[in-house]
Amino acid sequence: MPTTQPSSRRLLRSLSLALLALPVFAAATQAADQTSATNSQILQATTVPVYFDLEATLEAVHESTISAQTSGAIKAVHYDVNDRVEQGALLLEIVDTQQQAQLEQARANLAQAKAQNEDAQVLLTRNSRLFKQGTLSQGEFDSSNARAKSAAAAVKAAAAALKQAEEQLAYTQVKAPYAGLVKTRYVEVGELVSPGQPLMTGVSLEQLRAVADAPQRIASQYQEASQIQVRVGEHSINPDSVVLFPYADATHHSVRLRANLPANSLDASGRALYPGQWSIIRVQTGERNALLIPASALLQRSELTSVYVLDNGQPELRQVRAGNRHNGMVEILSGLSAGDEIVSDALAQLAAIGSQGE
Repeated sequence: MPTTQPSSRRLLRSLSLALLALPVFAAATQAADQTSATNSQILQATTVPVYFDLEATLEAVHESTISAQTSGAIKAVHYDVNDRVEQGALLLEIVDTQQQAQLEQARANLAQAKAQNEDAQVLLTRNSRLFKQGTLSQGEFDSSNARAKSAAAAVKAAAAALKQAEEQLAYTQVKAPYAGLVKTRYVEVGELVSPGQPLMTGVSLEQLRAVADAPQRIASQYQEASQIQVRVGEHSINPDSVVLFPYADATHHSVRLRANLPANSLDASGRALYPGQWSIIRVQTGERNALLIPASALLQRSELTSVYVLDNGQPELRQVRAGNRHNGMVEILSGLSAGDEIVSDALAQLAAIGSQGE
């Protein structure tokens, strides 16, 4: 009897410890089950759009070359290549000595024409009175009337010449038609220019568009601008308007597609877009059924992609093959089917399993 008493005490102590551990184990199991239940979802087939991607290039909507509209030597150049200019900024000046002289001559010609017209009108008024009194012949009256009309026409011609001279003087001040960037400069100070000669090329960075050549089978499926997205990197931009040319290229049998972006569009990093940048025009051509799961449900280990699937409430790791992403959701190509219940947060489930093991 004395030898069996310590053994009985040890047995009772072990049973007591086991009974104390049971509630802790049950609570941990219950917590793990609750974690799986609250973060799970049953998969259902979802309709997703079908896209066709076209390689595109961004170009400026407003890019133009300013040419000289009058003759003269370049007096000053105020902006150079890569300089930013505001709308109406003075780009360069042309020597205006000749234009100033022509303007003064036009003003003098107008003043002379007005004086001659005034004299002709006074003479016509007097001759009209004399003709009514019968003291002036018909021929003299007709002659004075013709001179009055000619003088009035001369005033209009002189006024038009004055306006033209003023425009020629204004052409010596070459100004920016819109805000943008100087792309190319063709002249230097002192060079003689004539009408039609290129002076500067400018580009506006405010309004851009994506341009691509679409195969005819894709162009035939285009109906409205809502089918189009412009992707720059991982960033998608909805265009303001889309222009599909009404004819195909005779050589490549493709159709030009232009997607006008909103003003001052930015990329995913918040940087301004620029002409010549590579982009993608994504055209929606239809819809199809797919299985989508949250990106958080994927567990990536090396080259294997897995998802926790609940089988009678117990999470089991199942390998899957993932496809495209759609607004934070990932398409599952194989490994899952409609009706499967998965854990939405794989990392949380992994942490819960780890805590149970401890």
